[in-house]
Amino acid sequence: MENIAISVIVPVYGVEKFIERCARSIFGQTMTDGVEFIFVNDCATDRSLEVLTAIIDEYPPLSSQIKIINHLCNRGLAAARKTGLEAARGEYILNLDSDDYFERDMLEVMYKAAKDTNADVVVSDYFMTTKKGDRYQECPLYDTREAILRSIITPWRYGNKTIGPSVWNKLIRRNLYTDHSIIPIEGINYGEDFIISMQILYYADVITKVDRAFVHYNKLNSDSYTQDKSASNCRQRLKATETVAGFLARKGCVFDEEFDERRFCEKMIAVTNCDSADLGEFLPMYPWLDYEKHKQLIARHWRLPYKFALQGDRTMFVFLRNLLLPIRRIYRFIYDR
Repeated sequence: MENIAISVIVPVYGVEKFIERCARSIFGQTMTDGVEFIFVNDCATDRSLEVLTAIIDEYPPLSSQIKIINHLCNRGLAAARKTGLEAARGEYILNLDSDDYFERDMLEVMYKAAKDTNADVVVSDYFMTTKKGDRYQECPLYDTREAILRSIITPWRYGNKTIGPSVWNKLIRRNLYTDHSIIPIEGINYGEDFIISMQILYYADVITKVDRAFVHYNKLNSDSYTQDKSASNCRQRLKATETVAGFLARKGCVFDEEFDERRFCEKMIAVTNCDSADLGEFLPMYPWLDYEKHKQLIARHWRLPYKFALQGDRTMFVFLRNLLLPIRRIYRFIYDR
């Protein structure tokens, strides 16, 4: 296929329950001419690949435009996206997740916006899909590059109104990846999109916005990276934060206060969810952070436990944490029904 407009990259792993809906929403797009569909099988152990190939058989006109690349072993989300980028030939790249699904005219509308404005990046809104249904999430595009970057680092400063770090609501000119050697870092699967998006947005000359939602971001997949707050994933989030902070510092962008707020929040997420044995790793991190300065970033009922933790009283912290976590789980169960 010549003159490829869009390369759609979809990692596949552990999505047996969701891949059919995802694939049909992609293959049923109003724009398929000039589109290549790249699925990267990250050594899935369930029936994800079997389901996907069965769906592909139902779309014979698209067969020449669909490619499945198989990893020999499970390497993680970042590696799967890297493999997809290396294989992509399109003018623009759209990274999608295989547990999400998409509005039928997503590719057509976003590509038209890109061509009409000669955009390097096209951003859209999205739907948050929960048990209660779809909730529209607005992603405002701020006037300056600095404001865009700041809103992603510290979304709470902007009322959580931001275009976000996710790559799946951004159509990106492939040359941005190739010209600036922007590639996912294998091993950082939680936060890898933060690293990629911040570099892409820094280098982009023209960023435009479509005021519509196309992606149905699935919060029902309990196996997704975003649902996992394990110590391993917390380490990856922290590493992602430091990677972006280092990149922007080298470019002369000083966001010290914003990154300290983000570090504080990431550290609190880690100590909230990690095993007691891992507290000794996370609590000493960032000793310069001031609890009194940043405590307004956390819920009131967590402030006293965190204060004990940061003062070195791990026993009292663990006791209070063990009281609060079951209450939080009950609240979320009731709220999400």
